[in-house]
Amino acid sequence: MATQTLNVPNLDLNELPEQLFRHSQRPEWGLALLAWERNNRRAYQFEDGKLRKISEGYYDLLDPVDPDDVPATAVVANLQATIKALQGGAERKVQKAVCTFDQQLELFLKLYPKGFQDPKWIDDKRGKAGGTSLKRHREPSLEAAREALDPSRSTSLIAEGRHAELTESILDVLAGTNLVPLSHVKSLRRLDEEESAEYAETIVDLVHGEATVNDRFGRYLKVMTRLLGGRPSWRISTALLALTHPQEEVAVRRSAFIRQAGSIAPTGLYSRKPKVASYLSFRRVATGVRTRLEAANLKPADMLDVHDFIWTTLRKSALGHLKSAA
Repeated sequence: MATQTLNVPNLDLNELPEQLFRHSQRPEWGLALLAWERNNRRAYQFEDGKLRKISEGYYDLLDPVDPDDVPATAVVANLQATIKALQGGAERKVQKAVCTFDQQLELFLKLYPKGFQDPKWIDDKRGKAGGTSLKRHREPSLEAAREALDPSRSTSLIAEGRHAELTESILDVLAGTNLVPLSHVKSLRRLDEEESAEYAETIVDLVHGEATVNDRFGRYLKVMTRLLGGRPSWRISTALLALTHPQEEVAVRRSAFIRQAGSIAPTGLYSRKPKVASYLSFRRVATGVRTRLEAANLKPADMLDVHDFIWTTLRKSALGHLKSAA
């Protein structure tokens, strides 16, 4: 992990702003916070790790971001922490980029010339709902998750005390996808009747609860930690969110996602085991990837496409191709 050292002058650390901005002509820089303003210039700390100085006359290039449009909590916290760390020349750890995003795009289009609509991508990654499928196929898994965790079915099974049936169908969904290692699913099949009931109710709250995803995910992690005797993996923790809310939530595969963070949001906080703040940071990385893909006229169907793009271009076996192409 690399470090960044930078002097940030005239900063009131007790009154850091919370308004986020996006550069209208450089969206790939990510979101930004105002760090300071003096001598007709403003400095903004961006998600890509850079502090950029903008001269008066160009301020209007920074568009205010509606907090309802982005999961702002983690972004603001990470950018504020970066600004504080850089004050006075302090060091701030940042994720090192293993390649440029353009290199990822080049590799992706070499493998799938028509992008996410390429027949090979559809055959490799998406599959067809209701047809013969493999664990790597997303459409059958999405359909299975919709059926198993249909809101009316879920609430009815819980109301009737048929928790075991609900748990079994949930675990069948997880066992049918490569988003989760089978060994992780097997550990959940060993839950006793009381634990199984608690697991089922916690999952329903996670995917259908009315609280914020922060609160729901936090409660879920606490229950899973107790049931499993230790913190769960990122993959078992995020797969069901991604399968039931594929447009908003993301399945985290930390090894590749941490590499992706280096070119999208290197100053974010990315814990080894799941935490709410780190999930929000990883989700921001995935959202940043989706934004860049769309800017390149490549439109992913959902965040599962984004997950698979990151894994395809940044898994260990792909890194050799990226380096040889550099």
